[in-house]
Amino acid sequence: MKKLKQLEEPEIGLITEPMDSNTEEFKKFQAIILNKVKEQSKEKRLEIELMALKIKMEDYLKDESETVKTAGDFLKSFLLLLNITQKRFAEYTGIEPTFLSKIVNGERVINSEYALIISKIFSTEPLLWLEIQAKNELKIVEKKLGTLNKYSLQSLMQVSK
Repeated sequence: MKKLKQLEEPEIGLITEPMDSNTEEFKKFQAIILNKVKEQSKEKRLEIELMALKIKMEDYLKDESETVKTAGDFLKSFLLLLNITQKRFAEYTGIEPTFLSKIVNGERVINSEYALIISKIFSTEPLLWLEIQAKNELKIVEKKLGTLNKYSLQSLMQVSK
């Protein structure tokens, strides 16, 4: 009887835990995946690229750097990837092309209704689009307010006495 080859456990951090996309380990993993992608059909490659874009959106929410990417930036990435013009997308989704242009350029935000529509099209969660906007809005407000260190429950309780 032929003995089955035993599977090796993956290294800690490799597939078993979330990875930081800025590490060498992630870049090596990404290179392996990219080589596999090249072997896939055009449709499968597109599916993988769409999934990668969704992951970038989720990663952005976890990113604590000062980098700002608007929901419009991600929408623009989807459209470029799919080779869909803004005009065609605006007409399809029922908004004015100038309004879509303002969303893509970060001058306008995506409302809840539009988040539902584009989420249906791109198989994403509507909250993902809205959370990206909320994160950016909080960054802007925090910069305007300056330090928030003066606010704490402890100082509030002292003031109340």
